Amino acid sequence: MSTIAYYSNKPELYPTYDGNDLGYTYSKDSTTFKVWAPSAKQVLLKLYSTGSFYEKDATVLGIKQMLFDPQTGVWSLTVKGDLNKTFYTYVVQTEKGVNETNDVYSKAVGVNSARSMVLDFNETNPQGWEDDKHIFVDKPTDAIVWEVHVRDFSSSDSSGVSKVNRGTYLAFTEEDTVIPCSNYPTCMNYLKTLGITHVQLNPVFDFGSINEVTGVEYNWGYDPVNYNVPEGSYSSDPYHGEVRIREFKEMVKSLHKNGIGVIMDVVYNHVYSTADSPFEKTVPGYYFRMQDGRYLNSSGCGNVTASDKVMFRKFMIDSLKYWAEEYHIDGFRFDLMCCHDIETMNIIREELDKIDKRILMYGEPWTANDAENGISGEDCCNKANAKKLSDRIGMFNDDMRHGIKGRNDDDSKGYIQGSTHSAYNIIAGSMGASSTTFGNWANAPSQCVTYASAHDNLTLWDKILKSNWCNDYFTTDELYLSQNKLSAALVLISLGMPFILAGEEFARTKLGDHNSYRSPDNVNSIDWCRTVAYEGLLEYYKGLIKIRRAFSPLRDSTTKAVNDTYIVYNGRIISITGVNDKENEFKYFSLIVNNSDTPAPIEIKSQFELPKKWKIIADSKKAGLTSLGDYEENMQIPARCAMILVDEESYNKINQK
Repeated sequence: MSTIAYYSNKPELYPTYDGNDLGYTYSKDSTTFKVWAPSAKQVLLKLYSTGSFYEKDATVLGIKQMLFDPQTGVWSLTVKGDLNKTFYTYVVQTEKGVNETNDVYSKAVGVNSARSMVLDFNETNPQGWEDDKHIFVDKPTDAIVWEVHVRDFSSSDSSGVSKVNRGTYLAFTEEDTVIPCSNYPTCMNYLKTLGITHVQLNPVFDFGSINEVTGVEYNWGYDPVNYNVPEGSYSSDPYHGEVRIREFKEMVKSLHKNGIGVIMDVVYNHVYSTADSPFEKTVPGYYFRMQDGRYLNSSGCGNVTASDKVMFRKFMIDSLKYWAEEYHIDGFRFDLMCCHDIETMNIIREELDKIDKRILMYGEPWTANDAENGISGEDCCNKANAKKLSDRIGMFNDDMRHGIKGRNDDDSKGYIQGSTHSAYNIIAGSMGASSTTFGNWANAPSQCVTYASAHDNLTLWDKILKSNWCNDYFTTDELYLSQNKLSAALVLISLGMPFILAGEEFARTKLGDHNSYRSPDNVNSIDWCRTVAYEGLLEYYKGLIKIRRAFSPLRDSTTKAVNDTYIVYNGRIISITGVNDKENEFKYFSLIVNNSDTPAPIEIKSQFELPKKWKIIADSKKAGLTSLGDYEENMQIPARCAMILVDEESYNKINQK
């Protein structure tokens, strides 16, 4: 069957297949295996008793010849009997030699990805899984995303998680954890009160840099091996393939039960090892972009996958739909999304829409090396091409990120450290990169991911300290705290979808390590004791989140709020004033930010008639929905302060109810 829905303009060397049954189809009576390998001369199915790397641990249960369909390029075989928990590989013979390989469409594997596994997935569902529901927001701009690594979340002694569950999926299922010898909440107990809507997990599919037997090494996981299998090092038992699946679902179920959605960080742009990849071993030279016989490398990791080829495009779509349906995943963040072509990403959006239009999609609008991408600049998913993408495919706004704090890892300064050259990027970003006046690479705010820090580069706190030439990562100096608060206000009180690194809200430090992808736990682990040391900062973030949720225009996914907003700025003082037509909310709202070290006059303007009386609900110390005092004419905004005002009339109406 030749595919139409996934058609690519790139000429195909082989017949393609659009069936939804690649991999295996299991029943207790028989299992059917299908693998797309059009260039193979022969494919054998090899069955094993165990999933270990070591032949001495495994009994070969059988080697069977598969049958080829030249119209589709698919080899298939049905094996009678119950193969539940049987391991398997394919032995593929091509002109380049013979390779034994995992199934490209593996759903379960043995320890360290050695062999694929047949599994009755009904046995992997935790109790109550049939009642688990996706956590969706109506539009991307309603989301507030908190990015975390599974291991970082609970590996510290301060997490209060039981030792057996630290650093694992199951840490997310412990709901009453506290910092030892205290009442301060940690982990899931903490997330329940923070106010975020989604947790974004650093890669949790099976990756290659960790020995699952020992689990000693640390890695972020941007080195995929089997895309449709949960990583085993985060499970209690990586040997039995069903365990990691069940525990992953337990994690998702726990987050959902507490009203928090789950976003997967997906890395379809490259694989861990080109030569050892099931893609390359199955169909040599097909799944990757190549030029003059060499693999292109826009990912910076040795290869770049070919999303513009029919069968890798199909794989991406099948894989994403599988995670959404089998694991109830609520959204996807695409690593190096610029490696993928626009047509593929729009088709993915359409296919996910068939499940639910509220599934989130966003990614990094860059590559590691544009010259090695293998597709034209007009076809890749960068900000210059954002208008060619669906309004519901978001992009990280690195312009605003740099405007907020300066360049990522050096001692340069941005707006929060007093720069007078960053206001334009700040204002453009605060409008969701959708204002025709201040820069509009996005179709609408729904395409703009607003952020100051992520897992890459220095944490926000470490960047603030470096730009102020401070080496004390445990300082509580008010100067640095004020700069962190300014960043929080600019991220959370802007149009677009706000995104924060886990712990940013309590001055998380990695001790100045700007690239901690394989650094030890003492660098990467979240130190939950900092929630106590930086409690004032944490409460400030919580207050801003409450304000965001209380004023609908901040969450507008269209350009209406952009057009209704009035901005005044002079390089240091930024004043952003908006109006709201939704009942039972603040009608007028103004954010005034002063990044200088001296007080300054407040100027509030709008194209609409403004009220005379205002309430202050955020200043340099506190933020929330409770009045901190009345705004008075000729009042000045303090130094290094983000002040938020709402009209007194609607404030009083809301608080009388």
